[in-house]
Amino acid sequence: TNSIMAKEKSKPTLAGTLFHLFQGGNEAKKERSQKKEDSFNNVMDKFSHSVSEAWDDVCDKLEDDDGLLKWLSENLLRRLTIEAPVVVGFCILCVSLHILNITVLPGVSKFFGVDDYVSLKNPMQYIRLFSHILGHDGLEHLRGNMTHILLVGPSAEAFFGSKEVFQIILAVAASSALAHILIGKAHSTQLGASGVVFALILLNSLVSAKRGKIPISFLMTAILWIGEEFFKMINIFNTEDYVSHHAHLVGALVGMAAGYYIQQQKEQTGKNKVE
Repeated sequence: TNSIMAKEKSKPTLAGTLFHLFQGGNEAKKERSQKKEDSFNNVMDKFSHSVSEAWDDVCDKLEDDDGLLKWLSENLLRRLTIEAPVVVGFCILCVSLHILNITVLPGVSKFFGVDDYVSLKNPMQYIRLFSHILGHDGLEHLRGNMTHILLVGPSAEAFFGSKEVFQIILAVAASSALAHILIGKAHSTQLGASGVVFALILLNSLVSAKRGKIPISFLMTAILWIGEEFFKMINIFNTEDYVSHHAHLVGALVGMAAGYYIQQQKEQTGKNKVE
């Protein structure tokens, strides 16, 4: 009787089989996700390595001179490093497009901006859902956004990861473009990285967050930044500043949601980059 009972207990049940299949599916999903992350990191490493090699070549040429250029190369230029490739690369693209806009290709920034209407037959419509964050309406607009991004972006990228920040930038671009199409001012074109700025500011304020805890710095940032933009968007302040406040709000919400999600994922997998 005992032997029969043992055999009966050893038979796999439907629930057990489904559980093991579910666990196997989760493991496979995690493995695919890890492969994608490793692939992205490899691309970033190759990019950083290529830039470093090109920079070393520039320094080598400068050091052929025995004067000031050699001293400058040895004591300053060779010490420069790219600590946040996604943030730095994004800023370089924005600045490069602005230089083209004011020199050889006037109007190219607006060309990549997103309009307030939908044209599904126009292939540029889909590109502009993402490209609009690269163009800026003047030097002050560019300088303000780049300054904020370079102040808060590197620390956010160091903690949350290059791949995650890259995905957040794309999400902000697409969602803010859709917001402009739906509720933007008529006959207007949206361009600029302001939504990315708001996303990185909120993301940066979540660096010290722990599960179940809300940093007071995050709460204050959200109130100060999101509150004002919300009131301006609904015209409580009756502003006519031609600023895409809905893009700011979307960027802040995407950064906030993504920050908490990534933080929880990192805590679950034990991959926190900062203790």
